[in-house]
Amino acid sequence: MPDDFPLSEGTTLTTAVFGVPVGGLVQVWTDKPTVWRLVDVGGFSDAVGIGSVARTQIGPGRYREVCLFDDENGTVVLQERHFLEASDKGYQVGGRVFQAEPPSEVFGDPWEDLSAAVFHAAARAFDRGELIVVEPGGWDDSDGRYCLIGAFHDGAVDQIVLETSPVPAGSEVWPATDETAGQTISAPVSDDTLRGAGTLAIDAVHRWGLAPWDVTITYVVPPEAFTEQAAANAVPPADG
Repeated sequence: MPDDFPLSEGTTLTTAVFGVPVGGLVQVWTDKPTVWRLVDVGGFSDAVGIGSVARTQIGPGRYREVCLFDDENGTVVLQERHFLEASDKGYQVGGRVFQAEPPSEVFGDPWEDLSAAVFHAAARAFDRGELIVVEPGGWDDSDGRYCLIGAFHDGAVDQIVLETSPVPAGSEVWPATDETAGQTISAPVSDDTLRGAGTLAIDAVHRWGLAPWDVTITYVVPPEAFTEQAAANAVPPADG
């Protein structure tokens, strides 16, 4: 093994769900949640949220990105979703290794980082025909707090649809509503409305009493999560 190989002999890796990297930090869920500072947060942020990282299924048609993690030395391995090579000896899978350290300080504005991450994840997900849901992180399915962002075809117009629960009461960016359980709004698809969707999503999440590194992005594959008719004609609930 070369001296500069990023994994030490005897390293024990555990499959973990992780949150959105914000403020230089990322939360990792193994059997318990822990927060870490990423040494190369830029490289990690560029690698995740674009559909290339391995996923775990948490419900019908609902997926979260996962890593392999060693909490003894903060090693994080991101595996590719797709095999590089297959043979009678097995499969070859690509990946990237990152180093994490105990958290020290927060860099920049983590809420701005979260908004940017949601924007980019949503844009790439729409290209794959997926939706995204911003919700509390971990291994479990949604606890009822969520903000779904999806692109739907409505007649001759493509619409961006946001659905959130609970209602973001007192918000200055969400329109006032008489609804009590949740709120849904839509607008024609454009870069501006997609960025606005990120702003609205973060405003809703901000009211949940969570830190920005407490949330994750769930990727929803409509043909698996909903019936064809529901996916075409209705805004589905985020918990499928």
